[in-house]
Amino acid sequence: MIKKLTLGSVVAAACLFTSMNAQSLEEAFANGKFKGEIRSYYFEEDYDSTGKSSLLHTGGFLNYKTADFYGLSAGATFQVSSATSLDGVNKFASSEDASGSVLSESFLEYTRSNSTLKIGRQFIGTPLLAGSGSRMIRQSFQGVTFTNTDISNTKVVAAYVDRFQTRTDGAGSPGTFTKNFDTNANLGSTTLEDGAYTIYVKNNSVDNLTLEAQYLDAVDAFSSTYLNGEYNLGTDLNLYTVGQYIGTSYDTTDKSGSIVGLRVGGKLNNLNFKVSVSENSSDGDVQSGLGYGADYSLTASSIDGGYWSYLADTKAYQVALGTTIAKVGVDLSYSSYDRKTGSDITETDISASYDIMKNLNINVLHAIFDGKTNKMNSESRVKLTYKF
Repeated sequence: MIKKLTLGSVVAAACLFTSMNAQSLEEAFANGKFKGEIRSYYFEEDYDSTGKSSLLHTGGFLNYKTADFYGLSAGATFQVSSATSLDGVNKFASSEDASGSVLSESFLEYTRSNSTLKIGRQFIGTPLLAGSGSRMIRQSFQGVTFTNTDISNTKVVAAYVDRFQTRTDGAGSPGTFTKNFDTNANLGSTTLEDGAYTIYVKNNSVDNLTLEAQYLDAVDAFSSTYLNGEYNLGTDLNLYTVGQYIGTSYDTTDKSGSIVGLRVGGKLNNLNFKVSVSENSSDGDVQSGLGYGADYSLTASSIDGGYWSYLADTKAYQVALGTTIAKVGVDLSYSSYDRKTGSDITETDISASYDIMKNLNINVLHAIFDGKTNKMNSESRVKLTYKF
């Protein structure tokens, strides 16, 4: 029954509730709330072979959610993007170059006690199932999610998704909802005729300890398992440690992949620091889940994420520092990926963030690469955002 979920059934359900409770629902809609964001992004990449490629565009999103009516509410998010300038060879077709709009969220939500059921198009953010919001158009899913917090200090999320909306359609417009799901770049995109199921658990029962576990079954493609534990040591340096495991089994091959990671971090006065290592010692690559937001590798970099660390027979190292200078947040990180096959990769990231005024922020990121097979030398991103 769940597999036959369509947007039409969601709309029909909404109409049914409206016809049965029109007067009370009118008040719920009248007391609903809007929120949104206006954005202007500039991206630039530099290659040995083709030189610089750049894209400047504007856009944002508008979200509306009704007030609660006996636990029932409805919501929608409309995203819009306009590419205004494109120089050099277009390197952004699949990730950023989109002019148009898309209804990325359209859902019904019902909450009772400590349980919430959401049906329809929706943004999802869990370790193995998450849409990326790093570009102008945020990725979204269509399906059903159920969240429960009845168990003390524990959050449980169960979900089924059967459609996915990516950043672009590759031809200059925002992506539409299809059965083609983005994975990390090891698969790129995979078609799921029967969708995907997942269950996620987060627990904080033990003081200073956070445990997370998730299992995802991308039907007839692969299954992934995520385990993560973070412990605060409570020292003067605010030291903490993180241990992580991500494993993948494929339905079409005997190969499987797994990555194990470890991080130590802390804070000294106004300086945040962390050192992370990871290793995939198996013969197969790791799939970090569905959606480019499902990228939780401890050695993930700002531009390429954890892609290189997921590859078979790869060891990864990362050192990161962060501080605030004159109200400007500054971060520096160096990531190195030692591969058994292919060239080793390094990425150095420098970023700064500043709140110009309330709700108006500018973020600048510059990344320098060495060893990438596509001969990409650097990438710069400037993001100006206003929230309302």
